[in-house]
Amino acid sequence: MAKLIFSDIDGTLINSKQEVTPKTKLAIRQQIIKGNVFIPVSARMPQAIMTVAGQITKSCPMVAYNGALVLDEMGQPLNSYFMTAAKAAEICTYIESKNNGVVWNVYSGYNWYYFPGNNNRRVKNEEAIVRVKAQPSSIAEVKKLKGVHKILLMGAPELLDATQKDLQGLYPEFYIVKSASNLLEVVVKGVSKGQGARAIAQEFGVDLKDCWAFGDNYNDEKMLEAVGHPVIMGNAPENLKKKFRTTLDNNHDGIALILNQLN
Repeated sequence: MAKLIFSDIDGTLINSKQEVTPKTKLAIRQQIIKGNVFIPVSARMPQAIMTVAGQITKSCPMVAYNGALVLDEMGQPLNSYFMTAAKAAEICTYIESKNNGVVWNVYSGYNWYYFPGNNNRRVKNEEAIVRVKAQPSSIAEVKKLKGVHKILLMGAPELLDATQKDLQGLYPEFYIVKSASNLLEVVVKGVSKGQGARAIAQEFGVDLKDCWAFGDNYNDEKMLEAVGHPVIMGNAPENLKKKFRTTLDNNHDGIALILNQLN
């Protein structure tokens, strides 16, 4: 039976230069040739996932927005979970009212919107990393959306820690998790990379205990807990490395090291 290989992207599949190294690319392609399935799992939007995954394979299933949107290899949705536009606008209004340099981004389907305030450099930096352009928007425009898959908040790490605590108190119906020290993700409760991996495994008729997963941060934790073979990268926070099997970091082909040991 085919093995399913789930992998986070930033800090895991790509190195600090935002590249999939030749060694990691080859290791994954060799698994695909054996009939195994590679599934990128990310907080990114679908287009931003394919700027990376497309370097390895032409098509693959994927888990986007931390699990809020799960697509099969043909790009058809298996799962799509979103918050109402009104609730997303409410959170964005709260963020703007703080006026502390935290910038909101809203993702709906294949679209990425942001508030063009004083901190555009953070958005520009994210655009450069994921190689997708964001669209300047406003809370009035957010209210008109059909639904929102994810809110991404960008800011200084200590500000986001405080924001996370505040939002968890105000909005217990949402799953609020850091994907990097300067990035805070907001999706509906019940959505996680683990739930996304479960949807893909069900589609392929594979037991999660026979699946592999690679990650490096807190938003990968539920995915790693869900599979039988979890692997954390050497660049992950120390408390996560204590929980899971650890490989080399993302700059030293940690994924390839493990995949090359598989039969």
